[in-house]
Amino acid sequence: MVDTGIAPPIQPADGAASRRVRRILENQALTAETELGRQLRVVLMETELEYNREANAHRDPKVLAAWSSASRLLRERGGELLSAFQRHVHAGLMTIGTGRSPRPAGAAAATPQAGELRLVDDLDLDEDGLIASSAARCESRNSLALQLMGYRYGVLAAAPAFDAEHLPLGPTALSHALRASAGALGLALEARVVLYRTFEKIALAHYPALLETLNTRLAGDGVLPHLSFIPVRVRPAANDRMHLDAPTAAADPRGPDQPTTAGERPQDPRPAAAASPRIAPTEGRFAQLQSLLAMRRKLLAKLRPGEQDDRVRERLPAADVQAALARMRSTQARAADLTEVRHAVLAQARQQRGHGVVLADPDADGFELFGLFQAQLERLLRKGSPGEILVERLRLPLLQLALRDHGFFVDPRHPARRVLDAVSLAGANWLADDDLDPQLLGLLQRAVGTVLEDGQAQHDSFVAANHALQAGLQAAARKHEMSERRQVEAARGRERLGLARQQANAEIARILAGRGLPRFHGMLVEHAWADVLALAWLRSGEESTAWQELRDATEAIVEAALAPGRPAEPGFTGRLESALSLVGYHAEEAGMIARALASGRAEEEDELASRTELVVQLRARTRLGDEGGAIAAGEDSPRTASQQAAWDRLAGLAEAQWVDLRLAGRDAPVRRRLAWVSPRSGQALLLNRRGMRAEDATLDDLCRRLAAGDLALVEADTHPAELAWQSTYATLEHIAGGQEASHG
Repeated sequence: MVDTGIAPPIQPADGAASRRVRRILENQALTAETELGRQLRVVLMETELEYNREANAHRDPKVLAAWSSASRLLRERGGELLSAFQRHVHAGLMTIGTGRSPRPAGAAAATPQAGELRLVDDLDLDEDGLIASSAARCESRNSLALQLMGYRYGVLAAAPAFDAEHLPLGPTALSHALRASAGALGLALEARVVLYRTFEKIALAHYPALLETLNTRLAGDGVLPHLSFIPVRVRPAANDRMHLDAPTAAADPRGPDQPTTAGERPQDPRPAAAASPRIAPTEGRFAQLQSLLAMRRKLLAKLRPGEQDDRVRERLPAADVQAALARMRSTQARAADLTEVRHAVLAQARQQRGHGVVLADPDADGFELFGLFQAQLERLLRKGSPGEILVERLRLPLLQLALRDHGFFVDPRHPARRVLDAVSLAGANWLADDDLDPQLLGLLQRAVGTVLEDGQAQHDSFVAANHALQAGLQAAARKHEMSERRQVEAARGRERLGLARQQANAEIARILAGRGLPRFHGMLVEHAWADVLALAWLRSGEESTAWQELRDATEAIVEAALAPGRPAEPGFTGRLESALSLVGYHAEEAGMIARALASGRAEEEDELASRTELVVQLRARTRLGDEGGAIAAGEDSPRTASQQAAWDRLAGLAEAQWVDLRLAGRDAPVRRRLAWVSPRSGQALLLNRRGMRAEDATLDDLCRRLAAGDLALVEADTHPAELAWQSTYATLEHIAGGQEASHG
């Protein structure tokens, strides 16, 4: 057998860690706990000082007392927090040898178990976002070393390589361990936030050294000792086309004395094979866009002859373009649009070189394509909205990234595209004032802040921003979905109440058969007894014994009112009183109403005051099903053919549907979610984006609006940024199609 120089994979026996695995894990735990314990002590001291500074900065006694209490708690019980943190870290590490998937400490608390349903707390959402953002920034700065560790821990667990999020000693796991420890200590949210930020500033700042030590220790223990990174490079083209470095992890079987050279093919081709196809399709698709842009320029040249500059100029290197954009960001130079940005870049280059220059083809095409996209996006954003302001702040960082990474132009899943897509929604011109969740806006602002902190707009910054943003967006989406389900269930309940009222009134009308009751008795039947019938229909339905008995009782009540003086059946008054108590009448009220209904006579004259008071109470009382709304069936005016077609279309919707609705006083339509319609009752439910009830509407009203063009069904709730991309591509393809047709 040929000796490859690689230690054999470590296989835990029968789901339990082998002795060798346990020894290696204990070494890792000892190294991590020693170093992290030393750093966490510094974190606790700095955090206590920060608490004291916060206390001194406030004059409000309550605020001062809160910060002082947090400082005292951390000083007295900081040792408990340190011990709990080390226990969480050790427990997470030991799960590798048990065959169980490691889970960050505190994750169980954040996920409700079956039978423990609860609402999503906005504070939890904020804390989750803060922790995720901090961990993502650390992961992006240490991605290569974390990838090495992931391969090695995969060997220990006899499983695929671990990603950074699931590494037991990764930034995510350490952040969750700190959160669980701080929560057990009883620190308030504001105090925990200060602790997290101090932890990131101190402990995570020293994390690269710890990571290197842990990897070195694993290699020393024989776990992939010759694992190394092999950069896969794409040769730059003659026109200064961008090149990408894709670091990959490969196990080099030749040993440490035979390093891999730059031009040599890696022994393990899988990582390299994963990188190259990604780059090649990206550049191929960008080349297609460049050809479409060339056709557009050719058409514009025909429409505006004499504007092109045929002079041969020096092409500005891509690095100089990036440097100029970075200077514009650092000096906070203002530019109205991409044309001004381009002119500023070329003006800087002209001042430095003493002669005019032009952009290289990839950068020129990138500027043009980004400018076309921005023009389309501006049409979809409401001026002065929070989203429009955030999109404007992202303009230069996105341009920096797009000129380096052409995947931004062609890949909708690109992290920068996903960040921009989420931010653009907050500025959509169809967004109503009640649609924007303050918690969601804070999440977007933090994501943009993460990007703006990086003056070079590196890919990792967008990855970190998107990582934290998507976690928060998913939590917010679950919250809004829960709200929508509650609203739909409530609407169905209101419909059933309305139908029950309708059925009760119809039954009373059938029994009366056009006969009129005395005024007092008519009011009792209409206001009190109708509620009893409605409740019975709602609970049991028309075929039940309870409903049949109440129908018979209703006939007896009507006969008693029309022919007063006949004695009632034994126990009849008691049955009426019991039925009235079920719909909320107190014993005294129920007894008085039951006696009047059973006997068909009003109370004696000396109780006239009590009878008058009862009438007033009945009229002011909230009736059963009052919130159900009127049933539309039979009340709508005749519909035209187009209105009936619109009715059929809306009534046939099987799922919730986004609609654009024109409202008075607004130039642009408002996007609402048509969450539920009922052809049976003619009711409809419109919700805002947060899952809250919006405008009141009936199915008949909506079908008339649809026929009149004041309502439109939205096939896909696409965000403004993605809509702008689709429009940009469609415009270029249309121009290309016209050019080909003219040549054909």
